[in-house]
Amino acid sequence: MRDQPVASEPLLTIVIASSIQSDHTGLCESLASAGLLNQPDIRVCVAQIDEQTMGTPEGNLSLFRFSSRTPFFEQYATIIQQTGSRYIALLDASCPPTEGWIRAVRQMMQDKTPVFYGPVNSGWPGKDSRNIGYLIEYAQFREPLDPKLPEYPGNNIAFQRELLQEVPLVGSGFQKTFFLRQVQEKLNITPTSCNDMVVTYRKEFPWGYYLRRRYCHGRLYGASHAETLGFRRFLYAVGIFILPLLRYSRILRASRRAPVLSGNVLRFSVLILFSECAWSVGECAGYIAGVPADGVFLD
Repeated sequence: MRDQPVASEPLLTIVIASSIQSDHTGLCESLASAGLLNQPDIRVCVAQIDEQTMGTPEGNLSLFRFSSRTPFFEQYATIIQQTGSRYIALLDASCPPTEGWIRAVRQMMQDKTPVFYGPVNSGWPGKDSRNIGYLIEYAQFREPLDPKLPEYPGNNIAFQRELLQEVPLVGSGFQKTFFLRQVQEKLNITPTSCNDMVVTYRKEFPWGYYLRRRYCHGRLYGASHAETLGFRRFLYAVGIFILPLLRYSRILRASRRAPVLSGNVLRFSVLILFSECAWSVGECAGYIAGVPADGVFLD
């Protein structure tokens, strides 16, 4: 449900997904310091989960209410379908933009770049254990970006809305991976990297919650591929026995560009392997059993 309408269609809609763990007070402070508020041609749309409070939205800030059971891609889809603009940017409430982000985005829009993305830097001190989540999910996106990297951060990407006419929303949710793959295959558009378009990773979860989150994401991944794989999905399910090591080696390779990151991967190896075991069990369950009946996935 939309809390506040905006009269005119903006140049850019910034869609910010949230989880029950998100710090909305800190998010508002970050949005203000990054210069995203009170911009007449920009609309900032934030997902508000259950009973979270963010104050009364003003100016170009709008709130959209969701249940804590609503995955990020459902939040994105709902907000995209209820708004209009030339460009759409996808962010995460726990990875706010830095000063300079909007300046870089404006330049990319001025250049009419169809799809572009930026780095994700850690906001935690080097030896802080909260870096574990960053290492597992975002180490490959640390600034500066490798332009040859065949993947893109899901929490710092922008694209022209008109692309959705050729590559529509998938099912009831906006699945970024599918969208980007179809944009490349159908439209021959490769996302452009923009090193000045930086967001800062500030996620922190209780360890039990984080393991469950990894399991849920792994299960969603397995379930989303099960139908296309057919009977081969059972062979993929057997791969659970080696998948944690494969995923760990991938994380280690991604961290090699920065000594501080690779040092942390070694420092937190045991916990990272536990995390990837949780993902692997979830992926196996997704291949065999699909999405759980309650459809709950943590973001």
